[in-house]
Amino acid sequence: MKILIVVGIFPPDIGGPATFVPLIAKKLVENNYEVEVICLSDSIYENDNNFIFNVHRIKRRQKLIYRWLKTILKIISIGKNSDLIFVNGLPMESYLANIFLRKQVLRKVVGDWAWERGRNLNLTNDAFDEFQENKHSLHLEFAKFSRGWTTKKADLVITPSKHLKSVVNKWGAKNENIKVIYNGTKLLNYNIESLKKEEDKLSVRKEINLITVGRLAPFKNIDRIILSMKILNSSKTKKFNLQIVGDGPERNKLEELVKSNDLVEYINFTGQLDSNELDKIYQKSDIYIQASGYEGLPHTLLEAISHNLSIISTPIGGTNEILMDDKNGWTVDLIDGKYPLEDDIAMKVSNLLTNYEENTTKKYSARLLLEEKFNKEKNFQEYISTIESFKKYE
Repeated sequence: MKILIVVGIFPPDIGGPATFVPLIAKKLVENNYEVEVICLSDSIYENDNNFIFNVHRIKRRQKLIYRWLKTILKIISIGKNSDLIFVNGLPMESYLANIFLRKQVLRKVVGDWAWERGRNLNLTNDAFDEFQENKHSLHLEFAKFSRGWTTKKADLVITPSKHLKSVVNKWGAKNENIKVIYNGTKLLNYNIESLKKEEDKLSVRKEINLITVGRLAPFKNIDRIILSMKILNSSKTKKFNLQIVGDGPERNKLEELVKSNDLVEYINFTGQLDSNELDKIYQKSDIYIQASGYEGLPHTLLEAISHNLSIISTPIGGTNEILMDDKNGWTVDLIDGKYPLEDDIAMKVSNLLTNYEENTTKKYSARLLLEEKFNKEKNFQEYISTIESFKKYE
């Protein structure tokens, strides 16, 4: 069976689809599928030869109409010899190409690109769930219509959380055509006794290392994490360091925020990192912080749990299916469903450090949930089984 995977971001980009697609493509090839990947990219990379499947890159930075035409034509060119199109991004381009191809389509939805576009362009200040219900400008209403229309046209839609399944259902996709398969991560070695010892050390240590990972976009609320660092370091009783891993349109603005608040000593921007480099930073970190206004179900949160990090996060979207109302981490409330207060983030860090027994219990509970629901190998097998079901249509 030949599968074409279409995605908007791919390594060295970071983000959920850029993490997921190389892994699932490799797994499919290992299960005797033929796989081709079409993606957008800032440039062409020679190390694409290291993949065991073909990668076709289309330059991201060019006139939109040219990029659309090139993408659609590339999908038609590769897709005509494929049995299934697995859409992980670029849904409209994929839909238009499939008008000519008439292939079976499997779609993975990890968020709402119409909402992200609206927030990034300052066309709406709605929280994610508000955006689904409210009326907007013609520009955004067309975007909402197109994301719903292309989703309905898929033969099967996969979401990484129950919350997102309910959202996609409201877009018009039939409930029976939506399947939840959780994101997964590799499970690193875990020893509860050694963890307890580390927690004891953490409570008395003079230097604490924090990390946040993701695209530097407005709805990620990285600015709130930065401002919380000013509060944490004001007491001078401990030194708090923050690694900001990722890149995006907010980077320059965030770097200026760090400088204007005299936080350069405490905060480092790493840019995009490959998985090995990121693992090294996880291993040196103590606390993972996520302040997003929305997440489908973030890979990075699962990775942080696997590395035995303490978790502080907003309980939004599918994230609370991991956190389970404070059972598996420390949650920070959102103001009007949009952003957390920096004071609340700082307070959660302080609570975590002074309640290390409770924190150890949360980390252990999170690890058990990871093994039960978010085991990468088990969840990839669920994808394989789902794709197997399409063979009858060949």
